[in-house]
Amino acid sequence: MTDAEIIDRVLSGDQQAYGLLVAAYQRKALSLAERLMQNVHEAEDLVQDSFVKAYTSLASFRRGSSFATWFYRIVYTTCLNALQKQKRMPLSQSLDEDTAPSWIEPAVFDELSNETVEQVLREEMSLMPPLYAAVMELFYGEECSYEQIAKITGMPLGTVKTRLNRGRMLLRTALLKRCPDLELTNA
Repeated sequence: MTDAEIIDRVLSGDQQAYGLLVAAYQRKALSLAERLMQNVHEAEDLVQDSFVKAYTSLASFRRGSSFATWFYRIVYTTCLNALQKQKRMPLSQSLDEDTAPSWIEPAVFDELSNETVEQVLREEMSLMPPLYAAVMELFYGEECSYEQIAKITGMPLGTVKTRLNRGRMLLRTALLKRCPDLELTNA
């Protein structure tokens, strides 16, 4: 069943059908919220709030749009509002805008298991500023396009690209500190 069909069922009075949307998007929404909030419990609460907001606003959802993009926008905005209320909005990083991003040669991790690589990357991403981690999570974890990330975050396309590049630079620097023998190349 497609998201549009589920939404039609919910709007027709089938409140149980909303559980299908929750099941489909809860894990990904939680991952995004955890990147922004850097606290699992806060992220869980904010994702729950986001599902309630989405449910109460479902009638305003535009049919030609992607439910995923619309919902992730709600999650993103809910988390940013919470950060602002807590005065935890991250300061921008002082990385040089013109620094070319570098990335890891795929062969570097050949000797490590996929679980180890993923664990190292997730640990390092959890330490970077939330706005960079969120953009990286959307791009790499959720496989969103630059345009989708811009819609979700409300950022201009150039800002999305800059944050993604800066996130890569932060991750590269952290990985080099953690594993000085890594072979990295310019991407």
